[in-house]
Amino acid sequence: METDFAVLRQYLEGAWLQARGDDETSSIVREALDALIDEVTLAEHRPPRRGAEIVMFSRRARSS
Repeated sequence: METDFAVLRQYLEGAWLQARGDDETSSIVREALDALIDEVTLAEHRPPRRGAEIVMFSRRARSS
């Protein structure tokens, strides 16, 4: 199952809007949510990672 980063970002932005107080705790929460929103936005626009395929090459003796 893959994370839907667009939906996650919307939830975090909604939480940011709810932390609307002028107190120190609300300010700290908004800063933390800003950092999370930035990371989720980067992940949302990053190309998906694909598993690497390992290719085995045979070692043949070279003739000179």
